[in-house]
Amino acid sequence: MDSNNRPRRWVRRVIALPVAAGLLIGSLPARAEEQTIELSSRGGYQSHRLPDGTTEVELVQQTAGGCRFGRTWGYDLTSQELWVDGGCSGRFKITTSAAAGGDGASSSDNSSNIGAAVAAAAVIAGIALIASKDKDKDRDRDDGWQDDGGWNARQIRGKGGLCLDIEGGARPGRKLIVYDCNGGGNQRFEWNRNGELRVAGLCLDVADRNTADGARVMAFTCNGGANQRWRARGGEIRSVDSGKCLDIEGGRARPGTAVIMYRCNGGDNQRWSW
Repeated sequence: MDSNNRPRRWVRRVIALPVAAGLLIGSLPARAEEQTIELSSRGGYQSHRLPDGTTEVELVQQTAGGCRFGRTWGYDLTSQELWVDGGCSGRFKITTSAAAGGDGASSSDNSSNIGAAVAAAAVIAGIALIASKDKDKDRDRDDGWQDDGGWNARQIRGKGGLCLDIEGGARPGRKLIVYDCNGGGNQRFEWNRNGELRVAGLCLDVADRNTADGARVMAFTCNGGANQRWRARGGEIRSVDSGKCLDIEGGRARPGTAVIMYRCNGGDNQRWSW
């Protein structure tokens, strides 16, 4: 078989899989369900357990305090938790997905659902192929999102008023340290909607996806990995991959001290502001 035909066979398989999935979904169409809850921090940390199948949480009305996503409120679909802190209070819309079905569905309804699912699957397959083609280009684009889900270039200060800093300038593989704040490009971080902390076009990265205490943190080429995604809660900055916190090694707030990953303990060497 001519090797040049292999990519075309692969494309047909990629398209066939979503169509097959669409046929299965057609018999049990998914529906989105929403509920609204109120949650108040009362000046401190409060949390609410999210229902199974939660896909998204949205702040629909702030009722007190300054609610900033990732800073004074946020949610974690893995641990099924919605949280508020620092005086943030508000009404939150929780969206869940569930399989709708039942004995009352007619055969014509099912046929219509299946047809719609197949058509949608074909469109999704085409989009997936285009997205795969351009994923490397898109991965390096910073959308500059400035709403409550992120912020543009800022210094991140820690214990002793020192700033997070990429040692010796922002280059792939250079380690994260604390240093005297100087406004340099290697001290200005952007937090985007994907949870990435970017510095000079690079991403803050837990080296080798190490989840142990003491894991090294560095700047590295953005690749979308969980070890390059972060979330904040009450001044802590946690790795999505391990759940551990950015920590000034040994608690020594001195210029040049490495910043590592360590189990979260509420210490002032794990507290950050921006």
